[in-house]
Amino acid sequence: MPLPRFHRLPATEQERILAVATRQFSVRGLADLSVHEVADEAGLSRSAMYNYFDGRGDLVDAVRAAALRRVAAALGAWVAQPDPAAFWAAFRAGTQQLSALLAEAPELRPVLATATGGGLDEWVDAFFGNAVTLGLVSAPHRLTRVATGAILAATDAAELAEPGSVSTADVEALLRAVWCAFPQVDDPAD
Repeated sequence: MPLPRFHRLPATEQERILAVATRQFSVRGLADLSVHEVADEAGLSRSAMYNYFDGRGDLVDAVRAAALRRVAAALGAWVAQPDPAAFWAAFRAGTQQLSALLAEAPELRPVLATATGGGLDEWVDAFFGNAVTLGLVSAPHRLTRVATGAILAATDAAELAEPGSVSTADVEALLRAVWCAFPQVDDPAD
């Protein structure tokens, strides 16, 4: 993550530097991202960049974190819905908000495609918890929650690799199938 000096910069300057790095990441790819070229395009000395970031990996981590913050802001917090119809409508609205962000800022696609973990666990937890509360999940155990996160991550990866390749209806159908595929069984540990 950025060094303390970076955090002391005005927010607009931090955003400007990260925007340049994001653009470079998008154009050059992860393998060819250069701290020196980011510094040059941002109008900074190379030594200044090393006052803000502890090397290329640190800059990449900062760019990924900024991209994930933009996704989280676009999605907003998951708001518990009162019934299944409202739940799925809110899910569809969230996917539309994410699609709108990526249409507005396509340079985020290659950055997000390399981000691991997603950084949206709270959103997925709230989404899944609401599904459990509404009775949409037949077996609300840890494996089903992990499977939900994996389905959403796989959906994101497919969509980032090939925009428009994943329909919200298909994701909804897959989630419904997984959530209802587990029969109620007694836990042998009980």
